[in-house]
Amino acid sequence: MQKQLPLALSFVALSVMGIGCNPFAGVQEKINQKIGESVVEKMIKAGSGGKIDVDAENGGLSFKDPKTGETISLGTNAKIPAGFPTDIPKYEGAQVSIASLTKDGSAVLAVTIRDVEPKVLAEWYDEQIRANGFERKSETPVAETLFHEYRKSDAKLIMAILGEKAKDGRWAANVQITRSKIAQ
Repeated sequence: MQKQLPLALSFVALSVMGIGCNPFAGVQEKINQKIGESVVEKMIKAGSGGKIDVDAENGGLSFKDPKTGETISLGTNAKIPAGFPTDIPKYEGAQVSIASLTKDGSAVLAVTIRDVEPKVLAEWYDEQIRANGFERKSETPVAETLFHEYRKSDAKLIMAILGEKAKDGRWAANVQITRSKIAQ
């Protein structure tokens, strides 16, 4: 009984410490994240037949094919992949939800921007895209969405902006830019 008393006291101490806080919660969260990454990675590998690296971090998922280098990041804090085209402008404070890059240089960037009117965003993006060497070829408003098409020697860029004013008077806009190579 004497030898079991320290062990029992240790369990009681751990139980009391665990009331209201779990010292192992951070460890459990990391384990769950790694299990989730492993499951998603296996599902994608099975579906694609290839090797895919999955990185789940900060509310986002990143998938990278090591063979092709193709990358896609999704989520509330998606990361812009290394090698992303520098001629796609990134608005200060924009929350990235999708960023993808293919081996041929095609790219997609989707962001959410708050507290800025869509008209102001359209002007800012137009100015930045033109400064990056693109020429605007068309502007098409459809319902609440504005589409612009731009071209330069080797690339085509499509920009779509959809904005909405909430009941509290604050603006929220989604901006998607798709860049693709033009066959020469």
